[in-house]
Amino acid sequence: MVSHSDKEMFSFYKVLLDALPEAITMVNREGEVLAWNQAAVKLYDILPEQIMGQPIGQFFQRGSLMLFQVMESGLPVYGVYHQPRPDKHVYIHTVPVHNREGHLVGAISMEQDITDLVRLSEERYAQQNGNLDEDWQTLLDTQNHALREVIHFLDKIDKLRPDAPLLLLGENGSGKEWLARWIHTAAKRKGPFVIVDCQVLPEGILDMELFGQSAEWYTSQSSEKAGKLETAGQGTLFLRNVDKMAEKTQLKLAQALQSGGLAKTDGQWLPMTCRVVGAAHVMPDADVSETLVSNLRFLFYELRVPSLRERKEDIPAICHFYLAQAAKRFAKGLPQLSPEVMAALTNYHWPGNLPELRRAMEWMLLNAGEGPLTLEHLPRELRPMTVEQLTDLSLPLNDYAQEMERKRIVAALEQTSGNKAQAARLLGISRGALYYKMRQYHLTEY
Repeated sequence: MVSHSDKEMFSFYKVLLDALPEAITMVNREGEVLAWNQAAVKLYDILPEQIMGQPIGQFFQRGSLMLFQVMESGLPVYGVYHQPRPDKHVYIHTVPVHNREGHLVGAISMEQDITDLVRLSEERYAQQNGNLDEDWQTLLDTQNHALREVIHFLDKIDKLRPDAPLLLLGENGSGKEWLARWIHTAAKRKGPFVIVDCQVLPEGILDMELFGQSAEWYTSQSSEKAGKLETAGQGTLFLRNVDKMAEKTQLKLAQALQSGGLAKTDGQWLPMTCRVVGAAHVMPDADVSETLVSNLRFLFYELRVPSLRERKEDIPAICHFYLAQAAKRFAKGLPQLSPEVMAALTNYHWPGNLPELRRAMEWMLLNAGEGPLTLEHLPRELRPMTVEQLTDLSLPLNDYAQEMERKRIVAALEQTSGNKAQAARLLGISRGALYYKMRQYHLTEY
């Protein structure tokens, strides 16, 4: 007999299922449908009264095979691409369900409808076909809200204080240097764009590289060495990895920014006319307070540059940009990207950001034949498993289960930049279990 509290919980459960944007299917061990939410109704135009209690195989042959394979292996599968109809694109996540005693009782399938994303991606990609301009500023022609806010702020600050020091924070490869170049170009700075990597140069050399030295410091030279703060003139000095700068040098730079100039080693006062833009590698929600001294940090306007996985709406245009570059470099025609490739590119998490996307486009172009680029042209790590592959009965199920598990572990390690403790938490396993799995799958590069 169902208690009053059980009935209330069922009401919550029903509302929760229908509120989810993913299409949810729940089946028992025999494959009979136990739950079918409103997103599934919208996706497949099948009413609950038509499918509830019925074998899932009567409606979806491939989908039912995948559900039974997941129940058989006991391992979940994530990010399986499927095109159930010519006008539909979905990514499927399927997990087995066990009761408190650990016995298998069924499985749940969650389908993410990415049809609109694929359509918009194709439209944005097609817009680029009318303009094969390979201007790098295409990388910042963004539809992303966060990056638009950054660019809008830069427009405002340039009108009020065009020499304001800026600090760009973001992951490696997220486009901090491209944004710095855009800032330099948009502000129409009259001097050059000068780059100094604070991580590469030792402390003493970096100090001299930035501030220069007078002639009296040299025994074999009669002329002084000008620092980059001087040679940048009325241009922009871009400091890569500014958080790696030694504390003494940071304090010296802070003093120069505060006073608007610097005293050279010969005592001469040099007004500083360049704009300083620093960049630091940080993961999302990270803080740089431990690496930048407050004297320097509080002089910068901090701006966060979103990673590529946060800019999914920009990926089609960036793909076209890099494909056009590669086509020109390799003297090849510019191929089209098929819908399934567009789906894979926009759903991949891009741990390597822009450089990884550029390499992927070059790889695909070099392997391209006649016609559109398909999933087979993608680098292996970007290639999603498909329902058709997963339900190919001519191949052992265990091979697929292990491959999906390996991909999940690699994704977690890349997402956490190789941090084993964080990756283990993402995967819901102990760190010891993660190390065991890494040895099992020969993941020595992490």
